[in-house]
Amino acid sequence: MLEVSVVAMSDPATGQMQRDRSETEMDILKMEARGAVLIATFNHVNALNPMSLELENAVRSVCRETERNPSIRALVLTGGNDRSFCAGGDFKEVAQLSGRAAVEAFIDRWIDFYCTILNVTKPTVAAVGGHAIGVGFQVALSCDWRVGSPETKLLMWELKHGIACTIGGYMLETFVGRAAMSDIIYGCEVVPISWAAEHKLLHQVVDPSSLVETAIERARILSEFPEITFRRTKESTNRRLIVGLRAIAHEAKEAHVASAATNAVQHHVKRVLRQ
Repeated sequence: MLEVSVVAMSDPATGQMQRDRSETEMDILKMEARGAVLIATFNHVNALNPMSLELENAVRSVCRETERNPSIRALVLTGGNDRSFCAGGDFKEVAQLSGRAAVEAFIDRWIDFYCTILNVTKPTVAAVGGHAIGVGFQVALSCDWRVGSPETKLLMWELKHGIACTIGGYMLETFVGRAAMSDIIYGCEVVPISWAAEHKLLHQVVDPSSLVETAIERARILSEFPEITFRRTKESTNRRLIVGLRAIAHEAKEAHVASAATNAVQHHVKRVLRQ
């Protein structure tokens, strides 16, 4: 039987160690083993699954456990069949950002988060139901394989809300090219499912009711590939993306500091929280 434990980890913002398998982490990230496949289901109290620090830390832990534990051969990240994958960052946490140091730490934290997922050398599959906005979209892009449904809504809408989209822009340009990236981040509209499938932002599009099961089956298939060749190939291909993400950190920080100075983000957050 597959044994799963979430190891202690440090908060990248504070450096403090978190408790092993805390009740909070267990609640916000449900885990299930199917053979050698570990399914991690985002379980934020909000059905849109905003990526709060609490959920982020739990995902970091499960990524590191996947990499460490030889019994785990593949990882599925999902919000479930009936909930959104992840509708971006947690607005309440974003609203508390103040000053250059906090913004720079915030950018370092997100880049490190995506790199944590990219550094998992075993297969990672995202079952993307409902909304995948901003951070959620980028988490999905950090996985090796993405399964969606006709109801999946991939969206980068940061710019029209006063939030810089440097990291998302870089990741999308890497995946689909400059022209398509521009259309997505400047258009601020949901990516059509047929286009997303054609350009492999989604590798499979299935009925919403079979979203997670399809992702698990794909993870199982990938987990049965010869381990050493899969790992070495993934390390090589992901290394370029990781290097690129770290290289744009300075630009991303300057862009977010500049946008934060206009208070556009805070005004937008206040409008959202009043709704």
